[in-house]
Amino acid sequence: MDSTPFFLRILSPEKKFFEGNVEEVIFTTPEGSIGIMGGHAPMIAAVCEGVIEVYSDGERKIVAVGQGFCEITYHIGEFYLDTAEWADEIDIVRAKDALDRANHRIHSIQSRQEYLRTQASMSRALARLKAAESMSGQLRR
Repeated sequence: MDSTPFFLRILSPEKKFFEGNVEEVIFTTPEGSIGIMGGHAPMIAAVCEGVIEVYSDGERKIVAVGQGFCEITYHIGEFYLDTAEWADEIDIVRAKDALDRANHRIHSIQSRQEYLRTQASMSRALARLKAAESMSGQLRR
């Protein structure tokens, strides 16, 4: 691996979220965190709901993401994700409200489908809050 920038593309069903050259990307897989730099060995990996850190031009950008997968080659990284949102665009109050609603609903679940839907809502809200916390330091556990 080297510090040569590589091309990163982040896609969600709604849009091309990001395209550009970056020095490093850090994300979470079911097996743990992975950092990718230019020249990384080719791989395909599952991407967990949570946060992706993007380093470009000496700047750190945080993205709240849904689950998906990525394909890495020596000079290109492509992420295909359910959702993607810049941390600095997250409405923290709205994300906290969504988490509170999901926490309340989980105790009155009637079916497995409702449980899974509520669990997904909780995961999205937690990912958004984690991303916002990473950017702003406003939230503390």
